[in-house]
Amino acid sequence: MAAKRATVTPTQTADASAGYAAPQMNAGLTFRTLGSSGLRQWSGWVREEFLPQLIGRQAARTYREMLDNCSTVGAINFAIQQSMRQCAWRSEAPLDTPQARQYEEFADSLKDDMSHTWSDFIAESLTMLPYGFAPHEIVYKRRNGRRPGKGAVASEFDDGLIGWARLPIRGQNTVLKWFFDDEGQVTGLTQQPWMGGLIDIPIEKVLLFRPRAHKSNPEGYSILRTAYRPWYFLKRLEEQEAVMLERFSGFPVITVPNALLDQAKVDPGARATLAEYQKIVRNVRVDEQMGLILPSDTYQNADGTVSNVPQYKFELVAPTGNRAALSADTSIERYKLDIMTSVLADFLMLGHSSSSNGSQTLGEAKIDLFFQAIEGWLESNADVMNDHGLARLWDLNGFDPDLMPRFVPDMPQRIDLDGLSNFVLRLAQAGARLFPDDDLENYLRDVADLPELTGANLSELANASGPA
Repeated sequence: MAAKRATVTPTQTADASAGYAAPQMNAGLTFRTLGSSGLRQWSGWVREEFLPQLIGRQAARTYREMLDNCSTVGAINFAIQQSMRQCAWRSEAPLDTPQARQYEEFADSLKDDMSHTWSDFIAESLTMLPYGFAPHEIVYKRRNGRRPGKGAVASEFDDGLIGWARLPIRGQNTVLKWFFDDEGQVTGLTQQPWMGGLIDIPIEKVLLFRPRAHKSNPEGYSILRTAYRPWYFLKRLEEQEAVMLERFSGFPVITVPNALLDQAKVDPGARATLAEYQKIVRNVRVDEQMGLILPSDTYQNADGTVSNVPQYKFELVAPTGNRAALSADTSIERYKLDIMTSVLADFLMLGHSSSSNGSQTLGEAKIDLFFQAIEGWLESNADVMNDHGLARLWDLNGFDPDLMPRFVPDMPQRIDLDGLSNFVLRLAQAGARLFPDDDLENYLRDVADLPELTGANLSELANASGPA
């Protein structure tokens, strides 16, 4: 009997090593999506995280607790927020033409023509960092002046163009689920506010800011995710430290007669007495009501004489061994440093403890790295504003997409004046001709926050120096 021959489809070739036919590229697959990002989602419920307390709205509550109850996490968030709010946003035209510059002015006008300030919007969008994502709904308006009529939104401009009325955030703890198409792309979200029913918002009405978009996950990735484990232990160590201080750094123990334990099994009165002593052990604290009364009865010896061993005894039993190794301060300090290191903010600990000392050069290097990370987040936000904010507005107004400007964040530069002055000095010592140079001198004055040279200053310097 002849053996059956394996058949290979036109899109496959035989692959002996794998034991089955491998796919083959053809023209029919050129414009098709075959694979998947691998995002773990079912019916719009994203389950990419493996810890239950960091999934969905429970994650928003956990990160809120970290922000509001942990001084270390709060300091990190404050440093990032205030640094990013100092950024100046400008519009940059693609071409130097009158029409392009007109579109650039229109984009600039959007920032100051909303019911909230631009800085408030930036601050709200930065909540993507702790929560992993920040969805903002786009609310449009027709720019028909300050008195547009009943039901319309006022504007500082009367050019009749479509602008932004508001860009309000949709709280992370109210986002219930997401909508995905057949290719795994986000098409909308479902919000469950504190009042009213469910609200479905299409993605075309949303600006979705995320620090990281791995697997196209709409819930992003919180910068506090890697800090969760040290925060978890830090929280409990601080609670244990407080309990330990309340209990004199020991374990409360009360010894009672064995007869009381036996009587408590059958006698309600003895049971109530034993319960009172149990309550004493549980509730002993260092406070204004601290105190304890115990019977002074002692046990009898076998010959009927009275011994010196009390029937009731209270003591605080301290742990034996190396007490320094069990110090909560060392562990708490270590976990705080771990939290700050997870977001490159460990320079905040420099000089606060013996384990976090460092040179000035090391501190400056850490700060520069921290600001580079902040600049990266700002640029990712700018991409969302340009690709999904301005682009949609350009389509609504029918503008030329080739002349659409882009929002550009200008992060303040941190200049080391000492290093810059040494560099200029070495250039001069090497024979480089630096002065007179008005542009160079004005730049050096600007980074040092000194007055700029004006025409009057230049004439006075020329007269003082005399003829060349």
